[in-house]
Amino acid sequence: MDYYEVLGVSRDADGHEIKQAYRRLARRYHPDVNGGSAEATERFKQISEAYAVLADPQKRRRYDAGGVSDFGFDGGLGSIFDIFNQAFGFSNMGRRAWTSPGRDLEQQLDLELEEVLTGGQRDLTYERMAPCEACKGSGAAPGSKPITCPTCGGHGQVRQRQQTILGSMVTIISCPDCGGSGEIIDEPCPECGGQGVVRTAEQLRVEIPAGIADGQHLEYAGMGDISANGGPPGNLYVRLNVADHEVFTRHGNHLYMALEISFAQAALGDTLTVPTLEGSEELQIPAGIQSGEELRLRGRGLPSLRSSRRGDQVIALRVNTPTELSDRQIELLQELAREEGTELRPPAGSGIFERVRKALGGE
Repeated sequence: MDYYEVLGVSRDADGHEIKQAYRRLARRYHPDVNGGSAEATERFKQISEAYAVLADPQKRRRYDAGGVSDFGFDGGLGSIFDIFNQAFGFSNMGRRAWTSPGRDLEQQLDLELEEVLTGGQRDLTYERMAPCEACKGSGAAPGSKPITCPTCGGHGQVRQRQQTILGSMVTIISCPDCGGSGEIIDEPCPECGGQGVVRTAEQLRVEIPAGIADGQHLEYAGMGDISANGGPPGNLYVRLNVADHEVFTRHGNHLYMALEISFAQAALGDTLTVPTLEGSEELQIPAGIQSGEELRLRGRGLPSLRSSRRGDQVIALRVNTPTELSDRQIELLQELAREEGTELRPPAGSGIFERVRKALGGE
């Protein structure tokens, strides 16, 4: 079957020409216009199939490249009326809307910074809608079963006649009696009230990837609520909340910490032991370092989520100026100042002023 020939258009016809050709032929061969004639119905199916392929740019390219292949067109009345309604801008009245998916769920999992470093596993308990065990999800009381809906014959759909620009037309809608399921439950299950689903507690082992960031989500497909009307289950999203650390602040994969050192340590240098997420490590303080400068422990930060490379631990230094000095400390600082060529004159009225005056031999 040549789709271009079926619609009566050239192979270089644009989308507008193809749509106009289909609408012209659909008006002529629609089953309702022809009293349900088998010949007209077959012709209507052919032009619907041709339009479904040629109106879709991707399918049309495949068709032009290799002729007829599997385009997912089943040729049923539902398919051809869907195509007709779309081409003419008619509503499809929510066909098969009963197969709505289950609800997505979100849970929060609290982590420590150490778990971000190593990754690992955590058990999570949460509630979701799951198939009722009493009725095995059928919604019918044990010992009974749903019956076929007499209104739609189990198809879940009925044809509805409506007036259009073409006269009296038929569209497909969900069955109003069974809600589109095709079945009716005479004896509902007492456990689930005929819904086929109940709220139940679930346990999930969450795999925590090393380097995960605060606020990121892990997705578990199909672990959300089960649909009560035959649709796919929802998903579960686990939001990871990383607690603040008493020592470290995270910036990307780097860890920052503040460290106070004395004037003597800053001037002369020192070797200190500082904490890391994996224990303690020695840190070399170079002589003459200034307040506000930073030192790094390379590779002592957090790993990247996409590689094994780790960030750094950054130590921000703050030189601590003492507020309580002994007489000996005052004397030494005065000597240091003289060596630097400075004669200190502390403000009058301060406690240090009096002690400096006495240290210098004043009354």
